[in-house]
Amino acid sequence: MKKASLLFVLFFGFLMNAQIISGKILSKEDKQPIPYAKIGIENQNAGTIADADGNFKIDLTDLNPKTTLQIEVGGFKKYVTSIEQFLKEKQHTILLTEKVKDIQEVVINPNKYLRKNWGINTKTEKIQIGHNPSKSEGDLSKEVAMLFKTNKKTKIEKININISSFETDKPVFIRFTIYDKNLNSILTEDLHDEITSEKIVDNTYTFDVSKDNIWVNNDFYVGIQLLSNFDGRFYMSGALMGNKTIYRNYLGDWKKVPMVSPAINIDVKVQK
Repeated sequence: MKKASLLFVLFFGFLMNAQIISGKILSKEDKQPIPYAKIGIENQNAGTIADADGNFKIDLTDLNPKTTLQIEVGGFKKYVTSIEQFLKEKQHTILLTEKVKDIQEVVINPNKYLRKNWGINTKTEKIQIGHNPSKSEGDLSKEVAMLFKTNKKTKIEKININISSFETDKPVFIRFTIYDKNLNSILTEDLHDEITSEKIVDNTYTFDVSKDNIWVNNDFYVGIQLLSNFDGRFYMSGALMGNKTIYRNYLGDWKKVPMVSPAINIDVKVQK
């Protein structure tokens, strides 16, 4: 009996010390839910991703209260606070402020731009990069970004992923982020889609961003991140090309992917 009482006390003590916080992320302007926001601890592989309705749950147990908590999603200003201050809040409904959208219409003269395809085009099963969030939580938190070099005015038209194997029990939700050379997002809204077998043609999935008016003038990164759990197989073709691809978990530090890069390529219009 004493042993059972001791176990209860220990378990109750653990619950009292656990700091698992649930909340919701809304737009400050219209109070609508913001889906798939990234919630992370600065410089650490800890965090979570909000669901399609903006709901989230994050475990802050044993983390340094002075550490910075951040929330990021395309089209909104970054939310930054300390864990200590975050825990003091009675409610955890987070209101994000929209970025000011300064979109200027760009008239393209066909004679001044060339259509090109940049990146890795290989289609192989010999080198594969797999993702299965239902078996590895790290796969759901992981974001991969590939470097593209340019010094000319460039419009990104399409993002292509060469997929060597796709057998899933449901559509796979994916996020795309375009970063500048300093790894700051340049997007005015979040870009996400669902991958289904019907959208994969000749082992290539294509996401058309031609209407999103994404222009760059210098080196940039294209980031991809899976947003949903699934059972099955999702494998991208890969190539032995080091130093071009980086990754991070949640909002942790970016790290280089050793040797292998996923087969991501983009269709662009480049100034002559």
